[in-house]
Amino acid sequence: MFERLRQPVTLKLPRRGVRHGVEPGADEPAPLRPAAGEDDLAQASAADPQSTEPVAVAEHPAERWRDRRHAARSRSRRRPSRDATLVGLAIEPGLLVAAKSRLNGHVVVERAAFAPIGMDVVRDGEVNDVPALVDALSDLFKSGKLERRVRIGIANQRIMMRRIELPPLTDANEIRQAVLFSAQDEIPMPLESVILDYHSLGVDEGPSGQRLHVLLVAARRDMVERVLQAARLAGLQPEGVDLAAFGMIRALQPADVGADEQILYLSIGGLTNLAISRGTICDFTRVIPWGAEQIAGDVASRCGIALDDARRLLVQDAGQLAAAHLSTQPLVSIPLAEQPDLTGTSVGAMPAPSPMPLPGTSVDPSDLMSGPPAPSVDTGRVVATALNDGIRRIASEVRHSLDFYLAGRTDSPVKRALLCGPALEIPGFADALSRELGITVLRGEVALATPTAAGDVPLSILPVAAGLSVADGPQ
Repeated sequence: MFERLRQPVTLKLPRRGVRHGVEPGADEPAPLRPAAGEDDLAQASAADPQSTEPVAVAEHPAERWRDRRHAARSRSRRRPSRDATLVGLAIEPGLLVAAKSRLNGHVVVERAAFAPIGMDVVRDGEVNDVPALVDALSDLFKSGKLERRVRIGIANQRIMMRRIELPPLTDANEIRQAVLFSAQDEIPMPLESVILDYHSLGVDEGPSGQRLHVLLVAARRDMVERVLQAARLAGLQPEGVDLAAFGMIRALQPADVGADEQILYLSIGGLTNLAISRGTICDFTRVIPWGAEQIAGDVASRCGIALDDARRLLVQDAGQLAAAHLSTQPLVSIPLAEQPDLTGTSVGAMPAPSPMPLPGTSVDPSDLMSGPPAPSVDTGRVVATALNDGIRRIASEVRHSLDFYLAGRTDSPVKRALLCGPALEIPGFADALSRELGITVLRGEVALATPTAAGDVPLSILPVAAGLSVADGPQ
């Protein structure tokens, strides 16, 4: 996943008796598996010699060998490769997206489906209502006619990523032991409560000599287990859990990216998922609990309408409103405060931001009665104000993340960003965000195998799921 994004750093699925969520069987050799066909023969040879079960047809032992080996080879040919039918599944606040993709110089979507879900089903990126999610997943995969083997993307504030340095070790077991030892200092949570994974980035020569660079990912075990529980109860077969940010980078990385170029990736919907890559390697991630859904919620609250109606107002009216009302004043950079002690909710070495309730409301907009806004409400001004405030809030958090990431570095600043997610459906959103950030913001979209491959799924919400579907990134 990291070097050329060829391998996903997939968090190992929790299994009883596996310490710290490290790969099952890492401490002991895998059992030897018989060659194709030999398992049947072994079972046959282990049969009870005293059995009196009659044999219908006597056949020569050589024929049994040939027939069973032929059957085993046939089954082997029919068995798909591990990622041949893998579907990427993005579970976000208010939205489920599933996509099956392949690589052809870039990520190409072959089939996709999506479904809206209640805002209470997934809150701040964490599963809050398992039964509701089970029903939604079951309906999505049934109606979308998708394969059940999935790689699930997660994004919330209970995931963290660290880049650590170790002595230039080469033995895999020594590296693993050194990572686990370092993790005790790097992760401000008991290791028993998290699932760990890591990937070696190679050895570099530094001021203190050669150092092995390792990317370490940790996620709260209970959070991952709820995701897996819902997926399995829905009849899915999870093959792994990956960071949604990694799938986003795999899907959107530009073909012309330089080895040391730093690119900002943003997926803005029910939350803002932020990632910064150096070349094709993810260097930093952060989840901001504020996005396009909160802007729609603000509109719904101020106008006294349902959340779906507010979403339609944003998409239908924001184009002309953006030109007329959205501020063009650049956002003042927020100075980087002294880094506080890290907490268990930190991501990418950043302190967790405080919760952000919808401004001016204490009710859930989804509970409001559907219908047109009150005649006295100037919907144009409400939409413009909500967009202006929402984009400024998102830009403020993104700038804070960029300042934090670049603090103490001699690298050149981030000059371009790729944006995906429901926010792209709001006319003028990308341009307004670009003005606030002071960098170029480009639409991040993936290619389709056929014009109808995505069905009715908006292209803006496909990248994360599409990137999760593939194990490799574009070469």
